[in-house]
Amino acid sequence: MEFTNLVDYLYQRGAANFKVKLGLERIEELTKRIGCPQNSFKSIHVTGTNGKGSVTTALSQILRYNGMKVGTFISPHLVSLTERIKINGENISEREFVQIYNEIEEEIKKMDLKGEEYAPSFFEITTAMAFKYFEKQKVDVGIIEVGLGGRLDATNVINSDVSVITSISKDHIKTLGNTLEAIAYEKAGIIKKNNFLVLGNIDESPKKVILNKAKEVNAEKVYEHGKDFNSTNHRYFINNNMLDYYGINSEIKDLIFGANGTFQMENVTTSLAVVEAFMQKFGKALSIEKIREAMANFYWEGRFEYTEINGKKIVFDGAHNFAAAQQLEKSINLYFPTQKKIALIGILDDKDYKKMSQIFASVFDKIIVTSVPTERGRHPELIYEEFKKHTKNVEFIKDPSEGFNKLLSEKSDIYFFTGSLYLLGKIKELISTNLVAL
Repeated sequence: MEFTNLVDYLYQRGAANFKVKLGLERIEELTKRIGCPQNSFKSIHVTGTNGKGSVTTALSQILRYNGMKVGTFISPHLVSLTERIKINGENISEREFVQIYNEIEEEIKKMDLKGEEYAPSFFEITTAMAFKYFEKQKVDVGIIEVGLGGRLDATNVINSDVSVITSISKDHIKTLGNTLEAIAYEKAGIIKKNNFLVLGNIDESPKKVILNKAKEVNAEKVYEHGKDFNSTNHRYFINNNMLDYYGINSEIKDLIFGANGTFQMENVTTSLAVVEAFMQKFGKALSIEKIREAMANFYWEGRFEYTEINGKKIVFDGAHNFAAAQQLEKSINLYFPTQKKIALIGILDDKDYKKMSQIFASVFDKIIVTSVPTERGRHPELIYEEFKKHTKNVEFIKDPSEGFNKLLSEKSDIYFFTGSLYLLGKIKELISTNLVAL
């Protein structure tokens, strides 16, 4: 099967309609059928409402600079499905992607024969593929990002050595609950017996839920942001940010890292604590100089990502929910307080676009609302109507490529593409294939 045909087939299994199949029954059966590859490597499991992708990527960077072979599983991807499965920062090749699927296809089809309820979903299949690939590649550690929630997410079939919860805020409330405590309960489902737990900057009420769960399952150690590790002296410069880290066992002054955004200060801080916890658990030495090298090269695509194209200053930021929109506002006020800023924005129907539109309207001088290329973005006109309540400088262009061209035809100091990560992926694909005017 060709790669493009395989991708189409996998999406047809439900990803195109974003059907979520929560529960561990199918992934447990599928992984058993293919030999439980997730047990072949040490693992770090990362969840959180926001920040989990950045932390997962930073961990991969630091650990491979410290001499380990690192497998990384992330979601969603921006342009290619191969972005989800990486070894030492390099995407799985299209050929290897097809090969790994072929190796487990027979077992998938056996489960399909049992009926729709037992048929593995798109995400369950790609999760199993990642585990199988990491086993074949003999990785030292797999860093696994949760897809949705934690407790019932397909990735939770792993018996992780370190569990990480980056943040708790409201998102996916129809699935995870409409209170911070309910959401924290779902995230806390990744905590395992005898593993180490690292908590990012989390409010006291949801943190209490998490700590109770850690005690219940007998987690070996718990490290909390603000209690066991912290950072100070935050300095913000585009692609050249800096902080002082005070950790579990280490101090690192004037640590430089490329990833932009106010939120990256806490993500980097949490990542450093996770690395310390992981190394401590296995009695491994940690090189501060290697950490410096790794973080100097740490960027996270699509998260306040700054670039220049034909002399135009551009920021891609996947501010996909209300908390992320708040962080985008803070970042803009820090990095570009006086510059003129215009944006192409696409928001999914199931997000809190009413609150998000208020924030976006307050920071951008002009906004173009566009559609997001997914079934969850079928009603951009409703989102446009919401924006009109908060700003007069807004227009609606349904086609993202037309919106892109219109945005760059305007005069501005900075051009933003924000909202859904799916929109960012579409724009990056258009740029890479020269389907838009630059």
